[in-house]
Amino acid sequence: MNRGVALHNGKVYVGLLDGRLVALDADTGRIVWVHQTTPVGSDYTITGAPRVVKGKVVIGNAGADLGVRGYITAYDAETGEQAWRFYTVPGDPSKPFESPAMERAAATWTGEWWKYGGGGTVWDSLAFDPEADLLYVGVGNGSPWSRDHRSPGGGDNLYLASILALRPDSGELVWFYQTTPGDDWDYTATQTMILADLMMDGRERKVLMQAPKNGFFFVLDRLTGELVSAEPYTSVTWATAVDKKTGRPVETPTARYGTTGSLISPSSGGAHNWQPMSWNPITGLVYIPGRSHVGYFKAAPFFEPQPGRFNSGLADPVPGQPQPPRPTAFLLAWDPVTQHERWRVPIDTVISGGTLATGGGVVFNGTADGHFRAYDALTGETLWETQLAPVVATPITYRLDGRQYVTVLAGRGGPGGGGRVWTFALDTEARGRP
Repeated sequence: MNRGVALHNGKVYVGLLDGRLVALDADTGRIVWVHQTTPVGSDYTITGAPRVVKGKVVIGNAGADLGVRGYITAYDAETGEQAWRFYTVPGDPSKPFESPAMERAAATWTGEWWKYGGGGTVWDSLAFDPEADLLYVGVGNGSPWSRDHRSPGGGDNLYLASILALRPDSGELVWFYQTTPGDDWDYTATQTMILADLMMDGRERKVLMQAPKNGFFFVLDRLTGELVSAEPYTSVTWATAVDKKTGRPVETPTARYGTTGSLISPSSGGAHNWQPMSWNPITGLVYIPGRSHVGYFKAAPFFEPQPGRFNSGLADPVPGQPQPPRPTAFLLAWDPVTQHERWRVPIDTVISGGTLATGGGVVFNGTADGHFRAYDALTGETLWETQLAPVVATPITYRLDGRQYVTVLAGRGGPGGGGRVWTFALDTEARGRP
């Protein structure tokens, strides 16, 4: 699994599943340097793309479901020397805290969470605002999922399911916003973060937009972390709203499922997961590959972490357990200013790839069953489609010798997987149809 590479100053940077960060010469492929970013033999992995910011390569990791403690690290892009590391959840409070941010966070945890890892891995989205000099980091779920086991006395469990704004030179925390306080449902905030300048309430706001797993579309002031607005973009039953004054969700009585169990929407798969959403500043719309899904959550009466195993803290399914309805998927055009949908198109399969929005007013999106489609960005009308191999990734577009192309990966990887790279030329006289 790999979500991309970074290019900088004649080098290609890639994270490997075993936790190594590698710098390659872009012309020859020769290894320039290699750094092991995670403990050898641990349950950490790297699945996300690195990001180069101000001469530093920034990389997170994955493994929260296996019981690790999340962090993000910056390395010198030329030498691979570590510049700084920011832990996303506190460690053993009997030992010195790595930063004031960790000391503050520890006050929001209870019990002996550090024995379970805590979670909070940074396995996907990073964004950078050069004018504000802020690096934005999306933080993942708790480990185990059930807060009753992870932090039995309750608490917000900072900085799980949060967006962090860090100084890229030092890793210092400037502000944070927690999309799901005391995460109990695997509601990561690692999804795509889009930076934009929007006219809201009569003035221009520098905002950060995210549609995390929990089903609410968040618009934040990216300079201060202040909540501008948050509204549900799919069926949500764990909370009725996000309070604009406090910035906290208003949870429903059945949200904290405990050992009784509850059917809750969204499921742990989320209303929007790793598939990138896209933004078109011309239409003023965000295009979200989402889904509606109900999950059954029930905490196990007892929990003992097992190294190398999935450690959710939830009870195993049993006969007679309430069965959620069949999930559905959709492509959604969302107006972040009014916080309302403009259009919604059902998708054939539960999972689709990420979206690509172009200046020509077209939105591209592929699905797990191999359909690759172009939609009208204003209406959602299907303009063109073709059948590729099953599992279509997120496309890219570029211009070469005066002609625009769209390229996408399709097909499962690995031996015999039949993965292919497909490229289509756009007909400019037909409004961007390939």
